[in-house]
Amino acid sequence: MDKKTLVLVHGWGGTHPLHWQKWLEQKAVEGRKMNVFFPLMPNYDSPVLSEWLAKLEENVASPGEHAVLVGHSLGCPTILRYLEKLPSGVSIGLVVLVSGFAHPLGITEIDGFVSAPFDWVKIRKSAKKFVVVFSDNDPFISVKESLFLAESLGVKPIMEKMAGHITAPDFGPYQKLWSIVSGEK
Repeated sequence: MDKKTLVLVHGWGGTHPLHWQKWLEQKAVEGRKMNVFFPLMPNYDSPVLSEWLAKLEENVASPGEHAVLVGHSLGCPTILRYLEKLPSGVSIGLVVLVSGFAHPLGITEIDGFVSAPFDWVKIRKSAKKFVVVFSDNDPFISVKESLFLAESLGVKPIMEKMAGHITAPDFGPYQKLWSIVSGEK
């Protein structure tokens, strides 16, 4: 069996050492359980969709059933735009979207990632499984937006209570996320 490849896509402004994505990266590397790529996206404070897509494409060298993409916040629409561009018949094994969104949030610096409508039919065909995780008190992403994202992908979302924008130290259930990504119980 081929080893899974985990690609983590951080949100606007990058990530910090205590973020759950760093923990997930470390967990996946331990014991060489997965190949892991966690690129620092270009111009992360002034993001440009085409640059982020190019960086993501560079890090998903061979898209397919062994690839796992995990995005947080702005990383989520980046992954969705990537999936829209995949050739027909190619699909990622697992896509996990945490605190994601698909509509403009009224933030000029990032609204270009979501200003055009998404091709949900193409996106759903471009991954075997989707997981949407959100918080009931996210200060940036409304519950309505999170539910729209899950509904558009045809999945039941996972709601975390009082987890904010799901960044450290807000997010506690790391092990649950690891179970989703690794398939381990």
